[in-house]
Amino acid sequence: MEILKKYKKYIILCVAILIMLGISIFIYHRFTNDGMNNKNIYSVKYRVYQNGKWSKYAQNGMTVGDKEHPIQNIQFKYKNEKGKILFDIYDTDNWISFAEGFVNADEVDGIAIKLTNVLKKKYEICYRTYNKKDKWLNWTCNSEISGNKEEPITAIEVKIIPKKAIKFDYLKDFNKTLETKKNF
Repeated sequence: MEILKKYKKYIILCVAILIMLGISIFIYHRFTNDGMNNKNIYSVKYRVYQNGKWSKYAQNGMTVGDKEHPIQNIQFKYKNEKGKILFDIYDTDNWISFAEGFVNADEVDGIAIKLTNVLKKKYEICYRTYNKKDKWLNWTCNSEISGNKEEPITAIEVKIIPKKAIKFDYLKDFNKTLETKKNF
């Protein structure tokens, strides 16, 4: 007991320092996560075919598509030892399933993208689409439909984020231009 009384001030000081350090680490992590450069993002590259040519690959949430011409095809490039990216597209009154392969549509009006295997257990795939009528639609994730069956998709953004993440933190850079529109 004598020792505790003697070092009581030091023990309280050490506990206070540890608490402040913990709070500082939490605040740093919470407010420096820019959603684009975070190391926890599983890298995905993607490109689209429109107006007779393939676009350059975009990566981790960047826009691909010219916002003018209908997307006719989409292709993903990623490390596939942990799972696959699968997607379905809506083309002129029909849903068409394409596991990983190419789409050869007149125009893509809706899309639903999902992950498989270990990739699905640890990550979520989030995406949003652009069309001339609605502009940017809300972010959707994990097989939710994005698009408007009356209007072709002309641009897309795709991002894979950790499953337990706060989605807004990872998508906040992109939310600046987000307009509230209903999907499909």
